[in-house]
Amino acid sequence: MRSIPLLAVDATDVFDEITAAKHQLRRERMQVARADVLAAYQGYEDAVPEVGELDEAPLTDLQKEAMRHAFTVETEPMTALRGNLLGRISVARCPFCGISESSTLDHYLPKERYPEFSVFPKNLVPSCAVCNTRKRDRILDEGTNVRMFLHPCYDLIPDTAFLAVRARIEADALILSYHLARPAGMALQTFQHLRSHFNELGLADRYRRMGLEHLGGQYPALRRAYGSGEDAERVAEKLIEGAEDFEVVSGSNYWLAKLYRALADNDDFCDGGFEVVRV
Repeated sequence: MRSIPLLAVDATDVFDEITAAKHQLRRERMQVARADVLAAYQGYEDAVPEVGELDEAPLTDLQKEAMRHAFTVETEPMTALRGNLLGRISVARCPFCGISESSTLDHYLPKERYPEFSVFPKNLVPSCAVCNTRKRDRILDEGTNVRMFLHPCYDLIPDTAFLAVRARIEADALILSYHLARPAGMALQTFQHLRSHFNELGLADRYRRMGLEHLGGQYPALRRAYGSGEDAERVAEKLIEGAEDFEVVSGSNYWLAKLYRALADNDDFCDGGFEVVRV
């Protein structure tokens, strides 16, 4: 979970370029819909980040089909937009989960319901395939009426600690358990939003699995830190150094930073227990 910068591009120019590249019938339908689409763009920008209850633009069924087609059937301008959105180093890692490569574009407001935002750059979020699939076309939680997912371009991730992980060694295995904890002073709606995002994307289990995989690759470094003198304090120091590096780059709630700090506090792990992660 992290924030990402917006792509510096004029949304109106993008719409006009993609429209001009379409075949005649769809081009004409997009041209007729242009005023309503651009008005919807302005409504989106006025409402962010709370875009979950925007009214749908008054497009005809044929205009809606043309707008969806503008995204799904590539034209040169659409290909360029996709490349510009995905090609930035700042979004190479999926902002929804912080785990996997951003290989797809997610429509934050789904194009099935909001086709007017099919090619709106500010509605297109680089994401991994797993998050894109899990998010699907959902927007609001029916029980709380809170948006189910963070908008990486607009929602600010709190600096206060809300992500935690428990680590223990049991029966020659490392057991990890990620969870969220509401810190003092955090608004309930903010926490509900974070919790919904965390739960709906299955981040507890994904962090657990990827954490164990990551630690397998760190085993040689942990073994060297431990050394022949079996220096558990040096292992803890190594883990804290790693946590601090992650925090500088990705913030204090980054899932690997939390893992490293939890393991640094685990005496069993530092005093040779790290052998359980050896591949």
